[in-house]
Amino acid sequence: MTVGATIDTTGSPLLVEEVVRQAREARASGLTSLWFGQTFGYDSPTIAAIVGREVPDIHLGTSALPVFGRHPLLVNSQAQTVQAATGGRYHLGLALGTKLFTEGAFGLPFERPIARLREFLTALRQLTETGRAGFEGELLTARTPLPASVPGAEPPVPLLVAAMG
Repeated sequence: MTVGATIDTTGSPLLVEEVVRQAREARASGLTSLWFGQTFGYDSPTIAAIVGREVPDIHLGTSALPVFGRHPLLVNSQAQTVQAATGGRYHLGLALGTKLFTEGAFGLPFERPIARLREFLTALRQLTETGRAGFEGELLTARTPLPASVPGAEPPVPLLVAAMG
């Protein structure tokens, strides 16, 4: 059985060094994976990359990045960079987020969330598997005039989808 935990950085006064220290302790205690949520403080993929470089034998993931306010081309670049930095130990968790945050904090309409998630995942999967995208949906477009891959980002980043409700 795989056992993991979350290091909660939500509204945290933790310095990056303290997050890394906690990750080392988690691994020393036998945990095999760590997950980082995304709110308004630390950028969860970035903290996963830092921890992955400092704690080389633990799997890492985000739980989960909201797709509203992000574009698949940028998320792909970020995820592949983390995958390369961690030697293939990264899992990208994605979610719709909430209407409250999407509209209240980002000022974006929370419209057609399932369709947006479907299109986001379709474009992102093209990118993570082939390094290219040629997607045009109703809600978003993702086209790559140049390759969108990162050397060392192997295997392709596993995509996980979170849901609430």
